[in-house]
Amino acid sequence: MIVLADAIDTAIIAKGLMIGGGFIGPGIGIGIIGGNYMQAVGRNPEASKFLGQALVFVAIVELFALLAFASIFIVK
Repeated sequence: MIVLADAIDTAIIAKGLMIGGGFIGPGIGIGIIGGNYMQAVGRNPEASKFLGQALVFVAIVELFALLAFASIFIVK
């Protein structure tokens, strides 16, 4: 007879929750940055010269997603 606790590996569940929870924030952040950039360019087409700065902010937000991904290798 298989015991339920033996059948479920909690480390896999923990890694899935860490990835899922850790990617929600950066996903929302990148969406907000992109939306505000598009709104700024829509109002003032000369604001398109700030694409480099917007991409730097996207990279900073994406760093948190990479940290969430790297944390799954710590869980045993």
